[in-house]
Amino acid sequence: MIGKYFPRPCRSKTVSIAAGAWLIVAAATLNVSSQSEKPGAPLVSGQVVNVVSATDSTQSYSLYLPSIYAPSKRWPMIYFFDPGGHGERPVELYKDIAEKYGFIFAGSNNSRNFSSDQAASVNAIWQDAHLRLAIDEHRTYVSGFSGGARVAGAMALNCSQCQIAGVVAHGAGYPSGKPNTKDHLLYYLAVGDRDFNWPEVVSVRREREDKGLPYRVRVYSGTHQWAPADVMEDAVQWFILHSMQSGDVPRRPEFIEQSFQALQTRAEDAEKQSDPLSQLAALRSLVSDFTGVKNVKDFEVKLELLKKSPALKKALKQEHDQIEEQFALEREISPKLRAYVDGNSPDQTSLRVEIVQAMARLKDRSIHEKDEGKRLVYSRAFDDMHVEGIENGQQELQSRHFEKAETCFQLMAEVTDGPWPVLLLAETHAATGKKKQAIADLQQAVRRGLNDADAIESNRQFDVLKSEPEFQKLLADLRSQR
Repeated sequence: MIGKYFPRPCRSKTVSIAAGAWLIVAAATLNVSSQSEKPGAPLVSGQVVNVVSATDSTQSYSLYLPSIYAPSKRWPMIYFFDPGGHGERPVELYKDIAEKYGFIFAGSNNSRNFSSDQAASVNAIWQDAHLRLAIDEHRTYVSGFSGGARVAGAMALNCSQCQIAGVVAHGAGYPSGKPNTKDHLLYYLAVGDRDFNWPEVVSVRREREDKGLPYRVRVYSGTHQWAPADVMEDAVQWFILHSMQSGDVPRRPEFIEQSFQALQTRAEDAEKQSDPLSQLAALRSLVSDFTGVKNVKDFEVKLELLKKSPALKKALKQEHDQIEEQFALEREISPKLRAYVDGNSPDQTSLRVEIVQAMARLKDRSIHEKDEGKRLVYSRAFDDMHVEGIENGQQELQSRHFEKAETCFQLMAEVTDGPWPVLLLAETHAATGKKKQAIADLQQAVRRGLNDADAIESNRQFDVLKSEPEFQKLLADLRSQR
């Protein structure tokens, strides 16, 4: 069942924000008294609120202030970027963490995949937050999911004025797909074991390990998504620990000891389970995160022994082989997807059949393959090609190539039974004035599991349908089923 936050994944490997596009202005140069959604209203804490930017009324963000927030002190802050521009998603998901650790969380409602001006969204949320809030300039972080993770990384790497201390990247790696030579950020990477971007995150982990750059990676059971709350909490604890290590905040022996013991247990469990990759991650964190805070000599010795062990070398080779196998599977399908949308094949019907059959084989293997590692490879490859097909359509829709967009979404609707491609078909038909067809698409999306009337009604693409009785009936029927 598709709930309120219907996921719209993104596989885009880069985000383009020119260095000159960062026009962030110091908050001290502006004079705005507004402290909540409406100018002059009191600042609201302890709940998620929507805030309209005081400097650009077209921009807004979701905000959570801890209930003990007071402007008399400065607070650590995390900016969130969702690929669909739904800033409330991460803020709602992680607000208990903000409350527990005394962080400000803010999620942009405008930064989204395929946006023509990501920098405007980033500038707006940064400027407005600095106008309204007391932010600790040494403890400012960014986080994002998928394409939003790339926006977060680009902000951290390109905006020197922002002084970003760390990044939490969910389901993606670097903003450009390559490491930045000036990058000394705290980089926390969270990825599901069935996430099609798993190879990318693993590659980033390897690069940062080789270069000695700070990082922590958590692989959890899941697909392409915002990470579970306990993973995000681990990231926040990691940031706090480094703040204590650097002297930005006073050291709290109890917090340090709890974090140390938790990692030590993780390392011991990984060793018992013969999981050298998880053991490597835990031991490396014990050494790098607690140097100067705890005695880590024994763990340094264990880490060096593990790095030389046949077990780790074997695990790294298996990891590499999984990455190569996924890429090989995708190389068979990806060019065909591009040729199909471009109309370059002399026989489009045959090409369509080839794509559908190839995708069907991947899906079948992802379900029935007995070897878990191979099953994960097939699952990731299928999802990656599905999302690539969808993104081909989204790019065509953004360019107003409606026939090509329709072709992509129809093809993806054939290879999966989920509501996402049909919902995008509805957006395409609504954009071309085909109201009846758009409503029929929405009805099919509901049959495929889309059940959020509010999400449909708030979608600006469907404003042209609001006067249609069938559209209103669809919304009413969905709300009656709550």
